Amino acid sequence: MIQQVSAVESIVLGFVQGLTEFIPVSSSAHLNIAHTFFGHPRMLTYDVVLSVGTTIALAWYFRHDWKALFFDKSQAKLRNLIFLSCVPAALLGVILKKSGIEETSPVADAWFNGVLLVAAGLVLLWSDRVGRQERELNSVNLKDAMIVGCSQALALFPGVSRSGATLTAGLFRGMTRESAARFSFLMSLPINIGATAYSCYDDFKHGAGWATVGASPSVMMIGIVASAVSGFWAIGFLLNFLKKRDVMPFVIWRIVVAFIVWGLLAAGKIPATQAIDKHAQVSKTVTERAPIDIHRKRR
Repeated sequence: MIQQVSAVESIVLGFVQGLTEFIPVSSSAHLNIAHTFFGHPRMLTYDVVLSVGTTIALAWYFRHDWKALFFDKSQAKLRNLIFLSCVPAALLGVILKKSGIEETSPVADAWFNGVLLVAAGLVLLWSDRVGRQERELNSVNLKDAMIVGCSQALALFPGVSRSGATLTAGLFRGMTRESAARFSFLMSLPINIGATAYSCYDDFKHGAGWATVGASPSVMMIGIVASAVSGFWAIGFLLNFLKKRDVMPFVIWRIVVAFIVWGLLAAGKIPATQAIDKHAQVSKTVTERAPIDIHRKRR
């Protein structure tokens, strides 16, 4: 039997997912550490379903923005650019996932994932220092949408962070911190809905239904609610924070997490490589305990 996530664990994992999904520190790394702390293997389908909560948080927080995007003619250009930005992200995401690159060495190597945490953090800091930070959301053009959209696909590499990659791209394009973050969040809703729906379908198609999730429906719902509540708070926190502060605290945070990962690796608490076949794991772990997938990234 798959080890079941308890209600308390589901609450903690939900809060970890919600907080780190939107703050540019890589949610996959934090979920992996939390799973390891609780002493059970990483449950990939559980994590995918958990992201439903953060998608709900996105939709609810920006509900007025999306209403304007659909019904205010002056917002039509921005709406179209948001949807266009999802195209390169979706295409690159499908290509990378089909190639299996995210589950092969060195991409699935714990040490390398720590390197990505640090490297992506330093690039984020660089963009914050060299970006002009003078362009607002209404100045977004097609080139911006394509560049920031493509950056979303980098989140398939554990340790990069979807919000971190898109924020970095927006800053390099001269956007203000808050505008880059807001554009990142707006463009992430369509891609999150599509990616979550696809991942859920894919996982359940190749698995044995709810038995592969690793939590009962009620416990899963508790995690989704925790993810939604914490995610809603995290969005507001980041937008307000970036009005006044730079990204340095998040860079430091990423470096600290990287050293935690390396420390766990050196202590033998996590395997060096997590190259696994997700579909095989889902179908087989109904009766077998799966190895821990330390750094798999969905977004």
